[in-house]
Amino acid sequence: MKYTYYKYSTTVNIIKKDFKDKFPISFFNKIDLWRKGFLAEKQTLYQLDKNNYKAYLSDYHAAMARWINEPYNELLTNKLIFSEFVGKYIKVPKTFGVFINGEFFSQDNRCINELINEFDVFVVKTISGGGGKGVYLINRISENQFVINNSINYTYDEFLDFFKTLNNYIFTEFIQPSDFSKSLNHTSINTMRILTLMDPKTNKAFIARAVQRIGVAASAPQDNFTKGGLSANIDLETGQLSDCTRHPKSKLHQRYTHHPDTNVKIEGVTIPNWKSIESEIIEAANKLPMLKCVGWDFVLSNKGLVAIEGNHHPDPDVLQGHEPLLTDARIKAFYKFHKII
Repeated sequence: MKYTYYKYSTTVNIIKKDFKDKFPISFFNKIDLWRKGFLAEKQTLYQLDKNNYKAYLSDYHAAMARWINEPYNELLTNKLIFSEFVGKYIKVPKTFGVFINGEFFSQDNRCINELINEFDVFVVKTISGGGGKGVYLINRISENQFVINNSINYTYDEFLDFFKTLNNYIFTEFIQPSDFSKSLNHTSINTMRILTLMDPKTNKAFIARAVQRIGVAASAPQDNFTKGGLSANIDLETGQLSDCTRHPKSKLHQRYTHHPDTNVKIEGVTIPNWKSIESEIIEAANKLPMLKCVGWDFVLSNKGLVAIEGNHHPDPDVLQGHEPLLTDARIKAFYKFHKII
């Protein structure tokens, strides 16, 4: 009964989102896409007017895939649990405490005043949720001035009052991006989205797809695709970046060889030490066999690879803007095994 209800509600949610977004294609075209399980925007992003829709994991199927990791979804959906459990197998940002009903509970005996006076940059984010919602990148400009997400200025007292409004948020260290990451766009945190799947035949993890996300002025200080950030495909053999795509707002399909704000070249750039990064990710995924599907968000720091978070049913758009998932036999077999397609 629960599964049947979710199948129905998933379709309804796709339609409701399209009514809200008002993507500029005809209503009859939208109906056709809904029947196939896609949001209207995918007509542009996936160029479904000329590509075979059956090669793509649809929005409907992606939503239904949320059950694949059950009963271990909370290892990914709860960022505090992710930090404590997944952090045993791969480096994650250190969590210093949690806000419950405006009160801070420290995990290392330092009170909130000591922590905010110690760090020039830190992160406060909601324990659950994704898409960059509820994430605050905080810069301490001076003893009495703080800036949140490059836009909101608070005095020290106003900042403490802001903390009193938080419930179920964690206070974590800020991971300083590597020189390479900064070179892509210095005003944003540029993360890699890596999709790992557990091969049902071998029970070994493999990287299904990997992209480099790059922030733009509209998304800064984050790189979220839905906020206009760029996505460049990572060649799994070489670590070389492709040209970029971004979340479409019109029927025009656009791609970028250079950053649209800075004109920095992206296509053809190679991620340093990619093979070592790939091995580290697969090793960690193999130590977490209960997680069959993970959409990892990694930051490359000067001290190595850091897993910012994991997603239990990652949106495929940031990945499939370059090529469909289901043309890969291993990926297609994975979703067939789990009865998603």
